Amino acid sequence: MKTSSKRFGFDLDNTIVDYSASVERYCLDNSLKMCKTIVELRELLQEADDSGHLWQIAQGWLYTDGLTYAKLAEGATELCEYLRVNNFELFIVSHKTTHTPIFCGYKPLRGVATNWISSGGLSNYFPTTENIYYEASRELKINRIKSLHLDYFIDDLVQIFQDHNYPQEIVSFLISPTPSHLPWVHNVTSFVSVPEILANEE
Repeated sequence: MKTSSKRFGFDLDNTIVDYSASVERYCLDNSLKMCKTIVELRELLQEADDSGHLWQIAQGWLYTDGLTYAKLAEGATELCEYLRVNNFELFIVSHKTTHTPIFCGYKPLRGVATNWISSGGLSNYFPTTENIYYEASRELKINRIKSLHLDYFIDDLVQIFQDHNYPQEIVSFLISPTPSHLPWVHNVTSFVSVPEILANEE
């Protein structure tokens, strides 16, 4: 049964986590053309290697060692504080496998992400792992979003909201420079504008 409190869910990678500094470090360390975003880096590496192995190696580094350089997305702390003051429950629901592929070193992914959350600016909002969920597929991620009875969810991937299993009754935010064109999704370029939208939803 749905709880009476308001529940706000966050995606993690490229939503709460800003990997731009990690991407720049990877480009420098590997003598690549400088990229500013994960999307740019993925496109660069996929052009050079259509097997996807180069991109998977880079992605594995970004989500493990590269987290050292990652930062909180603009406005993330302020949004979490707004939500806490207004009695929201906060959740993270991330599509993240347990390890990188074997050819990428089979490095654990989930523990390092949790450590990043608990040791950084989100520690006050996620003091334990109780409200942090990692799912091995998009399908399982959407099932978790549904089972948690979230009222709000924010993600950087439009594919989540386009999935036929995603519940459209959730107030949803796509954080991306490219709008979704889904009439029921709020398109934002950062967390900064979310509190105002939430205030207008009341």
